[in-house]
Amino acid sequence: MRTRRHPLRLSHLAFGLWLALPLCACNETPPPPTAPIQFSQVTAEAGIDFVHYNGFSGEYYYIETFGGGAAFFDYDNDGWLDLYLVNGTYIKGYPPDPLPVNKLYRNIGDGHFSDITAISNLADSQYGFGVSAADYDADGDQDLFIANYGPNTFYRNDGTAFSEIGATIGVDDPRWGSSAGFLDYDADGDLDLFVANYVHFSLTDNTVCKQGKVRSYCQPDVYEPTSDLLYRNDGTAFSNITAAAGIALKGRGLGVAFSDYDLDGDTDIYVANDGNMNFLYDNRQGYFSEVGLTAGTRYNEYGHADAGMGVDFGDYDSDGDQDLFVTNFTKETNNLYRNEGQGDFPLATSATGLAGPSLKPLGFGTRFFDYDLDADLDLFVANGHVVDQIAAADPEQTYYQSNQMFRNEDGTRFADISSELGTDFTAANVGRATAVADYDNDGDPDLLVTTVANAPRLLRNDGSNHRHWLLVELVGARHPDALGARVTVITGDRRQVRERQSGGSYLASHDPRLHFGLDTATRADIEIRWPDGMRQRLDDIAADQILRVVQPSP
Repeated sequence: MRTRRHPLRLSHLAFGLWLALPLCACNETPPPPTAPIQFSQVTAEAGIDFVHYNGFSGEYYYIETFGGGAAFFDYDNDGWLDLYLVNGTYIKGYPPDPLPVNKLYRNIGDGHFSDITAISNLADSQYGFGVSAADYDADGDQDLFIANYGPNTFYRNDGTAFSEIGATIGVDDPRWGSSAGFLDYDADGDLDLFVANYVHFSLTDNTVCKQGKVRSYCQPDVYEPTSDLLYRNDGTAFSNITAAAGIALKGRGLGVAFSDYDLDGDTDIYVANDGNMNFLYDNRQGYFSEVGLTAGTRYNEYGHADAGMGVDFGDYDSDGDQDLFVTNFTKETNNLYRNEGQGDFPLATSATGLAGPSLKPLGFGTRFFDYDLDADLDLFVANGHVVDQIAAADPEQTYYQSNQMFRNEDGTRFADISSELGTDFTAANVGRATAVADYDNDGDPDLLVTTVANAPRLLRNDGSNHRHWLLVELVGARHPDALGARVTVITGDRRQVRERQSGGSYLASHDPRLHFGLDTATRADIEIRWPDGMRQRLDDIAADQILRVVQPSP
């Protein structure tokens, strides 16, 4: 059993505006002999007995192939991340017994989970997709939004159980919702909600499509795109201010990520669309302008709209601004857009070595994270085709595919080192959502990948603890989640920047704590820009701990 490092609470250390930064007084220790890092699949061992149900009927209803989401969040505030898994349901015929439902697993603190769905009131039986966790009412606990095919649901955390209030607070839109996330777009101190919608699809008008002579799921262009949703938090309810805020375009949205990409102090929105141009919404003091054409983030290098699935922001080149990665369909490379500042994102896919390895797989969930704790961001992609009979139409393709890990070599290139991470990691799956979290509190980030009509894959990170790390948990003054905060960790001449944001990947919600690998450094300095603009600095912080930082009162 792994032991947990207890968090240190810091609320009134040195803070304030600063102009010059002293060098970090950090120590370094030579690393001991290293064991190879492996990812071990521990789903069943951890007590997770969930199996995704997609309602496959032979009619190839389009909703069957997109999978369900996953959220890591600490619903009971005990310091251990719990897990919520989103399910589908039956589509036609007799319902299965028992009825498929979403499930909540409580982390009991020793690497195991206990199914507490029944007592939590979270056994949602709709056909679900994305999920996002946040403390929308600022009462100190995490609530859940679930995007469905049909009315979306919102579960308020009441302490011992949850109450479904989607219709009451006005977020029960009936269209096909996919990924979602929270942000304080208008900087008024409460959390608003963005929901990506996919396409107009009806079970009563199911188009028959084929791959060659084989019945199959349709291409996305068979279905009309639709508009996304932005809800403003008005305290007791949400107001749909989509059009009024400039979120005007229609797309086939699957992935959503947030970032202050232009460093102007507010949160911007990126939507990965399936088969039409992607959207980069620049937040201009609460009104959004789509700037993807001038930024270079709408299309691939040939000016073509790819089939965007998953998306994430991360500073892979350690230059202080957030870069952008989008996963795409098979025979389209994934796209890495390098943020060069001034609103410019040149494509860096080929230059960084990501083009070739991503040409054949079909990517969904993705995440920048430092799996090996060497102080730079690596990149994970979950793969799996959308057509179960694809091999009959295209012998070069498979339905089950291996996931990929790309190790950041020097901030300029990535290497596909998937084969080095063990047989559990390389086992083929029909991968969909990816959620990253240090669920066992041992200092290295673990992976959870959901799959279609199968069990999720909880992949525990083993072997990276020879390097040092920090987990930074932020508690904001205006809203507890501190969404929009920016944290810089300094060790020697290395500066790592992370943003505390919701969203990212595909249908998923991640560890709310910010993870930093420190390599051989045993101490670090930390700079925080809180969402309201307050600056705070913490000096000479010891490595290998969960650091809880409460924003000082003004």
